[in-house]
Amino acid sequence: MPLLLALPLALLLALAIMLALLPLSLWQRYRVARSRRRARGWALALAWWSSLASTLVFALFVAVAGVFWPQAWAYVALAYPGGLLLGLAGHALTRFQATPQGLYYQSNRSLVLGLAVLVAVRLGAGLVQGMRVWLRGAPWPESGWLSHAGLLAMAALLLGYATAQAFGLYRRVRRFERHRSYDRSPR
Repeated sequence: MPLLLALPLALLLALAIMLALLPLSLWQRYRVARSRRRARGWALALAWWSSLASTLVFALFVAVAGVFWPQAWAYVALAYPGGLLLGLAGHALTRFQATPQGLYYQSNRSLVLGLAVLVAVRLGAGLVQGMRVWLRGAPWPESGWLSHAGLLAMAALLLGYATAQAFGLYRRVRRFERHRSYDRSPR
């Protein structure tokens, strides 16, 4: 019997720890994203392919979710291209520095802060809505940014941004590496 009580308490404790560490993890993500980083081709290729795989899995999820939340596809169909455009703008605002050691880049601070705030708002809104439904039995909104489709749209925007930014960085580092190898070749 004590073991049966310990398991829910352990899960509750794990959830409380995760919620307590969430602001720290968002701050750390913001801090790392705005720092000057070396562009490594293999890591950026992995990021780009991972974002494409995530997009495929997300599209499958939205296809299933569209059965239950009819507006999901419409919201995602608008948000994902918006995220791609935001990623292109983010890439255009990224500062690059070519050194003999390699190519370094630094993302735009304002854009990184805006995306971190968007993640925090998305998580907070989902948590508040979930608590309202769980504690008060309130219905989940059918439309709007707090609906399931609206929360999926925020995820699509972030995924579109990540895909475009990773692709842009990968292309830039490949061009840099080709140019650098061309400069080193004997003439």
